Amino acid sequence: MNLLDPAQTHGWDVKLLRNNPRQFDSQGLTGPLGGSEKGDTFESLLSKAVEGVNAAQIKSTDLYQQMIVAPNTVDAHDITIAAAEATMSLNMAKTVVERALQAYRDIINMR
Repeated sequence: MNLLDPAQTHGWDVKLLRNNPRQFDSQGLTGPLGGSEKGDTFESLLSKAVEGVNAAQIKSTDLYQQMIVAPNTVDAHDITIAAAEATMSLNMAKTVVERALQAYRDIINMR
């Protein structure tokens, strides 16, 4: 079983191959494997995630407002599900931010 092709190595340098289009390449981009098309950067992936959290919050708020204005037009289950999704997405985002800050602090305080 040959795990590393000798053509991939040169001295101490090793070219890592991507085997999943969601992995970042050497320029920090994602996208099709072996393609020349530009993929998503870490910045765009992060802003898409934040926009997703914001969209869940807005959907929940809109359903609550619709319940107050016209209670017969919206189902109580939809409101409960939207509120739970919004809460869960916000809690996950907060957890990711807290873990990233803790990792940063650990790196800074490393001796």
